[in-house]
Formats: sequence, C-alpha cells, structure tokens
Amino acid sequence: MYADKLLSLELRLGPHGPDNVLRIARIFMAINRCTDQLCTQYSNLGTLPNVVPSVMYPSPTADPPASTAEMIPQLEFFSKLDRVNGTPLAEVDEDNKRHGIYLARMPNDASAGDTSAKVVLVKFTAKYNEAAHRLLANHDPPLAPALYHCVRVIGGLHMVVMEYMSSAKPLHYFLLSSPPSPPPNADVVHRDVRKALDLLHEQNWVFGDLRQINVLYSSEDERAFLVDFDWVGKHKVDRYSPCLNNTLGLGVDKWDLMRKSDDDANLENVMEWLSKKSSQHSRSTR
Repeated sequence: MYADKLLSLELRLGPHGPDNVLRIARIFMAINRCTDQLCTQYSNLGTLPNVVPSVMYPSPTADPPASTAEMIPQLEFFSKLDRVNGTPLAEVDEDNKRHGIYLARMPNDASAGDTSAKVVLVKFTAKYNEAAHRLLANHDPPLAPALYHCVRVIGGLHMVVMEYMSSAKPLHYFLLSSPPSPPPNADVVHRDVRKALDLLHEQNWVFGDLRQINVLYSSEDERAFLVDFDWVGKHKVDRYSPCLNNTLGLGVDKWDLMRKSDDDANLENVMEWLSKKSSQHSRSTR
C-alpha cells in the first residue's frame, strides 16, 4: 500500500488570512462529512471475520525491473505467518498486522519435469544480510533454512524467499504452548547455535538479534537453526538500530557498535532462559 500527502497548507495570516481561514474550514467540513459517510458505511457491514482477503496480499515488482525482473519468482500468497508459533493465520490480530511475513506456494523446477509447488516463507524487510544467511544455509548440516531468493522490490524493501520449516518452532513456542510441549534439547540448541555464531564470527559478522524467537528447534530432527538476518553487521563497524527496542533485553543500546561479544552474551542468556523454563516444565509435569 502506498500513501502520499493529500494537500499542504499555508497557515500564515496577513493579507491572505481570510482566504486561508475559509480554506481550512472547508477542508475540515469535507473531512467531517466523509467521516460520517464512512461510519454509516461501516455500520452497515455487520460483523465480519478478521480474515485477510487475497487482494491484500503482496504483488511485488523488482527494482530496478531491467536487471532483476527475471529473479522475481512466481508466488501464490495464501496466508500471513504467526510469529509466535510459526503457523498459518486464519485471522490476523494486531501484533501480526505489523509484520511482512507470509506463506506462499512456489512452483518447483518445471524444466526437470516437476510440476508441483512447495510452500515457502516470504519476508519483506528494509535490510537483510543475504550472504550471512547463505553461509549458514549452505553449511552441512544446515544451520538456517534454505534461501531461494533475495530480491530488491519496489518500496525500498528486500523480498526474501526461504524454506518454510513447518516442523521447526521458535524456542519460546515449546514452553508457551498449551499444554506445554516438551522443552528443546538444550545441548542440541547450544551446539548448533554456537556453531552458527562461530561461522558468522569467522567472517567478522555479528548476528545481533539472538533471542528465543530467532532460534528454531525441530524435535523431529533434533536440530536448531538461526533465522532473521535483518540485523547482521560487521564487528565494530556497523551499529545497532537507532530505533532499537530496549525491552528486548539484548544488553545493548541504540546506535551501539556491534560486537561479537554481544552474541556470546545473548547465547548465554538464551541458554539460561531455556534451562529455567525446562526446570519449570519438569516440575509442572510431575
């Protein structure tokens, strides 16, 4: 969705004061009438489910089209993704309205005779470190979901198309689900996340946003994965966002230099949290 200014106003008085006062009065009268009409229209709609219609899904266009149009994959969007449990949303609440993470179907390689489609996760973000994601995704075994596409699109965003790991959930999901699911294997989480951070640090990168929501765990495979490479930056070169939410508990401030030690400290915090929650789960299931 695109928005622009409808008008601009000169609020000075002086010789044109009377004209400006009348203009402002007419503008507010028009807005008031439109508001009344919209309220009447909405009151006649009745109660509708909070479901996202298909016309509200993205229709991305490469930017610039001449050089990257061929990189835009064919996508059929069908749902937004719940950030808490990683599942499709039947209805979109206020928290999930604010993010640009979707599920879509993407055709497989037709040239190889495969006419089926796979479900992929599509994310729209202003900043993304494609190289860092590919580094972990291409590791054997993978330490991040497979990355299929990362394309600049109109709107000043990156469209990131990656593997949708339906069997893997964010760490906190296992302990917030009702009834609580068995907690992740702490040794596996530490092993895989530590390996992922070591690979990033070898390239002088800092992950920067190591929290429970950005660590996926698969009970089926006994594996952990890092996701969300929006913040990845160079050690002692790049900085954290000036809009950083200090309530995230990352131990850093707005516009701080990024340091590898930040990742190390936040891994300890995640493991301490996991140990505490696992103990609580054990006591509650006795």
